[in-house]
Amino acid sequence: MLETGDNPNGERKDKDTEAESLYLKVGKYAAAGLEFPSTVLGGLLLGYFLDGYFKTSPWFTAILTLVALIGSFVRLFQWVNYFSRRRR
Repeated sequence: MLETGDNPNGERKDKDTEAESLYLKVGKYAAAGLEFPSTVLGGLLLGYFLDGYFKTSPWFTAILTLVALIGSFVRLFQWVNYFSRRRR
């Protein structure tokens, strides 16, 4: 039998539901934390390979890394805004 606890609304809540909520929160924070470096690394690697293919070193690497960095900051601000709204 599952143990239950009371929530502020007076309703009963399963421990499984609370654990699922914790895993969901951890997943969201992990996704936000991994998205920033993986985007920058993706831009860096794509630029590196394009530079090798077109023999234009270091232009594609620099430009795509900068674009990925800007995109990562935009996405980071979106995540911060999302988590700020969720706390209210």
